[in-house]
Amino acid sequence: MFNVNSAFYRFLTDLQKKLHTEFALKALSETACLLYTSPDSIQVVYYRCDSKKRVPIASDSRVIHIDEDLWITKPDLLLNRIAALAGKAQRIHARNTVVARIEKPVAMAFQQEHHLQVALPGKYRYGLFHEGELVAAAVFSGGRQMENKPADYRSFELLRFCHKQGLHVVGGFSKLLDAFERDFEPGDIMTYADKDWSDGSSYRKTGFTIVGEIEPQIFWVDKRTTKRYYESTLPVEIVQKSTDGRVKSGYTPVYNSGSIKLVKA
Repeated sequence: MFNVNSAFYRFLTDLQKKLHTEFALKALSETACLLYTSPDSIQVVYYRCDSKKRVPIASDSRVIHIDEDLWITKPDLLLNRIAALAGKAQRIHARNTVVARIEKPVAMAFQQEHHLQVALPGKYRYGLFHEGELVAAAVFSGGRQMENKPADYRSFELLRFCHKQGLHVVGGFSKLLDAFERDFEPGDIMTYADKDWSDGSSYRKTGFTIVGEIEPQIFWVDKRTTKRYYESTLPVEIVQKSTDGRVKSGYTPVYNSGSIKLVKA
């Protein structure tokens, strides 16, 4: 039996209102609940803060994993991203946009508003503009030399990509990649797809190939504030404690689903 709390009830209510859809519920455990409408539609697994690990879901449709702390701290961003994946976002065609390099402060501010993960400055930043408004951005690393490759071979990493909340630029990802490739002629571009949200299919459509997977990553959530920490960003007085000590101090471990590593050569 899933233990419903006020945060979950708000999530269910707001999600149904956002998508104009009624969801059925299936308890996966006391701390995890599956939300679904039909077998071939988008499915969402909601995890309470004390869930710790993911519940495997066998499905041919897209499955999204949502942590309660992110819902509490970034509700609008979560709802808008789910809506976009469900095909409910406003659509703009890439042919109606202009691609241009953007400055670091612009890229950082855009990520902070429209990306769920920590904003990264990268080295090269590109944006898509529609009628003068930034509607999508991609951030790349600098090039790295690779062993067993020619001296002029460079491997780059796509660090971040996101749309403006509520919008989806059809063909926008490809247009940003094409602009970067024209400018730098990379030997390859590597990236990671978050398995909480993606199976890598959107990357494969643009020429990426799956080359591996990354194990689930652990985060620590302060249950009093719902603030999420990486191991490296934990307060000094907490990082020195054992796992049991952290839990007794009000911090709970949360694991994501891991990542898919992809390369476009």
